[in-house]
Amino acid sequence: MRTYEAVMVFDPALEVEQVENDLRKLNDQISAGGVVRKWERWGKRRLAYEIKGRQYGYYVLTVFDLDPANVAELDRTLRINATIVRHLISVVEPANVPEPDLESVRTLGAAPESVTAPVPEAAALEAEIIVPEIIENGDVPGIDLNENNEPENIV
Repeated sequence: MRTYEAVMVFDPALEVEQVENDLRKLNDQISAGGVVRKWERWGKRRLAYEIKGRQYGYYVLTVFDLDPANVAELDRTLRINATIVRHLISVVEPANVPEPDLESVRTLGAAPESVTAPVPEAAALEAEIIVPEIIENGDVPGIDLNENNEPENIV
């Protein structure tokens, strides 16, 4: 089995109960041949560009373990599902595999707390500023200068 993640964009006009019903069906399909590690409901977000005349979509992410032979069937199911506007299934590299989030799998039937994603705190948005070293007297790391200040050895 390999670890995959799938991001699905549902029609924003759907009720939350309809989305949850589709997620339960997908959970059952994945669980029949693999293990669901995590479900994340990102909520209703603006699309980067219009898809099928829609400017918004309801995003859901799932991480799961599944045999590669079963991924094609899951992809087919997602493609023919009329409530899913767009989806993407990708392989997760072994170093990036998250631990199973049993709480999100257990509460699959529970309604999400909100239909929009939480706004990150201002402290989390602050960028780290990197100040380069001050180079004095033309001293550039990795380059040796001769007495005429011409580079001799470029590494």
